[in-house]
Amino acid sequence: MKQNVLITGIRGFVGTNLKEYLVDKEEFLITGSSRSKKYIDHLKNDIHSISSYDEIISGSYNFHSYVHLSGKVIETDIKGSEEEYLEVNFRQTKLIFDRFIEDKKAEKFIFISTIHVLTDDPGEVLDESYAPKPFTPYGKSKFMAEKYIMENCPDHKKYYILRPPMIHGPGNKGNLNSLYGIVKRGIPYPVGSINNKRSFLSVKNLCFVINEILRNDVKSGLYHVADDDPTDTHALIRLMADLSGKKAKIININPMVLNFVAKIGNVIPLPINEHKLKKLTKDFVVSNTKIKKAIGKELPVTSDKGIELTIESFLTS
Repeated sequence: MKQNVLITGIRGFVGTNLKEYLVDKEEFLITGSSRSKKYIDHLKNDIHSISSYDEIISGSYNFHSYVHLSGKVIETDIKGSEEEYLEVNFRQTKLIFDRFIEDKKAEKFIFISTIHVLTDDPGEVLDESYAPKPFTPYGKSKFMAEKYIMENCPDHKKYYILRPPMIHGPGNKGNLNSLYGIVKRGIPYPVGSINNKRSFLSVKNLCFVINEILRNDVKSGLYHVADDDPTDTHALIRLMADLSGKKAKIININPMVLNFVAKIGNVIPLPINEHKLKKLTKDFVVSNTKIKKAIGKELPVTSDKGIELTIESFLTS
């Protein structure tokens, strides 16, 4: 029997990639969901069915598995309306999860959270034992949703809370794209004295993990999902420069000057503020040991290959 799978947020970056990853697999019937059907009407011939969130919550459909991707994401700043994040990331998740509990057919609930429920300055490798200290409205709202799921999931059902770092891949318009634009224009990277390491996640690896959870008897729980190896920033800039036919420019501006400018950037719109400066200078490394042990497989895309595919996609965009 085919497995009925709901994907909320199917028109987003991850949703689009996950739909393409799963749609040709014979064991799944995919229903895509969005705030309004009009946003995903173009998908009705590609997947089994489409629905609005209101239809899902009202119980108009039943599914074996729920993959909840929908949410409000903040990419490059720490500002935003806390109420808006609560409404989208917590209350909407609660409504979808409550429907999952009521759905007699439903067995698995997969929630895409974020590694940023933890901290913006870890000082150590982040595994699942790290105590969350959410620091933005985005992180706080996602953490509230996590707690609700963990505290209310019945014993006969399974939940999977996945915490990714920054997800990238062809079609993504996030921070890597912005950094590529800077390198392509020949603007020097200003932090030559610090070569920090950050974990990323190829969207292909995320889709692989979700597929494994849907298809197999994976233990319910909380999992960090990241590529195997962190990427050092200087190597990333050199790769971007090489692929775009430019010479990498890495200079060393006095850290005191950068810190001063970043503080000003907290108040007035500048290319850098303290939050962005931390991303340029602090290590942010995520462990994927637990999820690989749970699925019993290695991730299919290496860190270097995933980054290369993403950067190459910028060349044609």
